[in-house]
Amino acid sequence: MSYAIYPLTFDTPVHFGQAGQGGRLEQAGMECPADVLFSALCAELAAAGEEAALEKLVEGVRRRRLLFSDLLPWQRGEDEAMEFFVPRPVLRILPADVQAKDSYSETCRLAGERKKQKKLKYIRASRMAAYIEAMKGGALFADAADFGETSLRQRVNCREKEPLPYYVGQFDFHADAGLYILAYAEAEADADWLQALLVWLGCAGIGGKRSSGYGKFHLAEDAIFLDDVGVYADDAALYAMLRAKEASWQMALSPVLPKETELGLVQEGEYRLRRSGGFITAPRHEAQKKASICLLDAGSCFSERIEGMLADLGECDGHAVWRYGLGLYAGVEA
Repeated sequence: MSYAIYPLTFDTPVHFGQAGQGGRLEQAGMECPADVLFSALCAELAAAGEEAALEKLVEGVRRRRLLFSDLLPWQRGEDEAMEFFVPRPVLRILPADVQAKDSYSETCRLAGERKKQKKLKYIRASRMAAYIEAMKGGALFADAADFGETSLRQRVNCREKEPLPYYVGQFDFHADAGLYILAYAEAEADADWLQALLVWLGCAGIGGKRSSGYGKFHLAEDAIFLDDVGVYADDAALYAMLRAKEASWQMALSPVLPKETELGLVQEGEYRLRRSGGFITAPRHEAQKKASICLLDAGSCFSERIEGMLADLGECDGHAVWRYGLGLYAGVEA
């Protein structure tokens, strides 16, 4: 059994659609969930005619021999060490003590800071305990990180008689930042195979607007296999959370599609729903709309680790259409 980190460096901007904001072409962000990654791997393998590799990937996931997280952010710190971030847990943590009343100006300042804090999406793995303690004490947690920036780029549609301009949103990562995939592999050979698969996918790219060159990446380092010692502070913290199955909360690092028998555990947890749909592009380039489905988003917390499932959404061009919804969890004490 192995847990490995695959840090990706993007050679070009990315266009990851923001379905929660309408999914318009001018909107883009840095978030790419595990179900999108799995669909991209399946689509590229099918398009390349790599049927054996496609079957190996699907069977590995279906039998839970191979699991992976969302694409999560990393950056290099001042000492050049890699810092790995995880989703902010969807937990309502109330202060244990009633705080003394502040002046009006101080109350306004703190309210503004807390609004910024609510927008915090990711937390360094080694700072998770500090974040929980800050929430319990009603203190501010100001460890925000900057991984890149969004922008708009003008393009021109020349397919019609009259060329018309349009805008495309893109996200540019800083030179010392990118995304990483945290994967569980039952055998180390599967972890090596996944690394080769990611190297291959990086040449084609991931996300939208790949025809414009978006989404291409390479591995910043070879796979980092996790253990108690760790190469960096955050990978050791990640390993401890991955093994903390007895923690009070189990935070999902990837979207989860629960089985019917697991709905009771879902209702007792604290979670965020995400509607996932999209289009299937057949070899003849005729886009077909996928069946939409709701997933429990990364950051959702439960008292136990919900297994989830791989959903079969139908068939297109002779291939099954799947939606990845298998859980990978980090234990959190709160």
